[in-house]
Amino acid sequence: MKKLALEDQGFTHSNHIGPAEPTPEEQTILEAQLRQLAAWKASGNNAFFGLPFVKGEMKKALTWAKRIRKRAKQLVVFGIGGSSLGAEMLLDVLGKGDFPVMLNDNVDPETLAHNLEGIDWRETFLLVVSKSGGTAETLSQLLTTLPAMEKQLGRKGLRKQMAAITENPDGALGLIAHDLKIPIIVHPHVGGRFSVLSVVGLLPGAVAGANIKQLLKGAAAMAQRCMEPELADNPAMQMSLAQHRMAQKSRNISVQMAYGDRLCKIPQWYAQLWAESLGKQTENGEARGLTPVAARGVTDQHSQLQLYAEGPADKQFTFLHHDGLGSQGMTIPPRYSEIPAVKPLSGRTTGQLFEAEFKGTRDALIHSNAPVRTFHLQPGNAYALGELIILLETETAITGALMKIDPFDQPGVEDSKVRARQYLAEM
Repeated sequence: MKKLALEDQGFTHSNHIGPAEPTPEEQTILEAQLRQLAAWKASGNNAFFGLPFVKGEMKKALTWAKRIRKRAKQLVVFGIGGSSLGAEMLLDVLGKGDFPVMLNDNVDPETLAHNLEGIDWRETFLLVVSKSGGTAETLSQLLTTLPAMEKQLGRKGLRKQMAAITENPDGALGLIAHDLKIPIIVHPHVGGRFSVLSVVGLLPGAVAGANIKQLLKGAAAMAQRCMEPELADNPAMQMSLAQHRMAQKSRNISVQMAYGDRLCKIPQWYAQLWAESLGKQTENGEARGLTPVAARGVTDQHSQLQLYAEGPADKQFTFLHHDGLGSQGMTIPPRYSEIPAVKPLSGRTTGQLFEAEFKGTRDALIHSNAPVRTFHLQPGNAYALGELIILLETETAITGALMKIDPFDQPGVEDSKVRARQYLAEM
């Protein structure tokens, strides 16, 4: 397999993981996945892979974004997990624009009270997102906020300043929306962690001013490449096969380190995508999984790198590099340059130091024979982010097939929810 080197409008990707050729069994699975990708594309927005090719989600997002910006001066979003992480990633990577968007993705009482304190709901639009309609955290956020909204707006005004996104009109969120006569925006039949390119991510992004047309254009271009039948031409198949081989070699801890603070939400979004999709049991009850770890460069060099450099050889590394950041920053003056620790800094910029730290860490791990790949991304480039999103989502799906698990369910989450409800009943 050739080393992967993507040269696009958006990002470049270099791979130091090494060559691999599929076994006959793996080849059969990969060919089946190509057929599956074609079916998903044809199905439109009923599968993550079809989202970039349909106009419906983008049209919904742009229509509602225009409506929200006309009615309000800020947007508040209630959601958790897949209902929030994708939108947070879009806002951080593409920029928050000139319209404030506040995402509340937890029920920490102190944080929630702080975020909502003093909000003028006459100038605020509330978007409540729950695919199932029964997410306890999101429902609690909504129900505790409704009294203040109704006091300021009244029932009639409430209907103009709020909308719900859900797949299930008969779920709790749908029933509440129907009772309050709140509009429901249909959540496509796509798992939450794969929903960033649907209205779930596109709407907050569009409200903030992100170029969602370019985002979807980049995603569509990459999706086409992920359907190439030849392994050497198909980045998703190459990456998935490498992931499968690393899992077989017990390299099952996947560290994703972002060099550039605007990129740090990508590892957080990726962590849910990877953990919830690939931490499963096979039909025979065999536990399998690839564990994601989100890290921030250069900060986590000082807290984690010792383990990565000399600890167990059970890790693989993905670097996200803010392309162009090395040419930015303030110049470090030559003051105290006679001090040995200061001398190499003098005359350099903080961006150059940041770039040197990234290259040094990456090269040291490569030198130690750790599997490493790097994505170079310009944060404001919506086309590039669209490419990266669909590539990582497709890699996840194909890796699950190679591991002989279902990457689209999450049965292990349910036990926690049942126990939480039991504790609530006992309080």
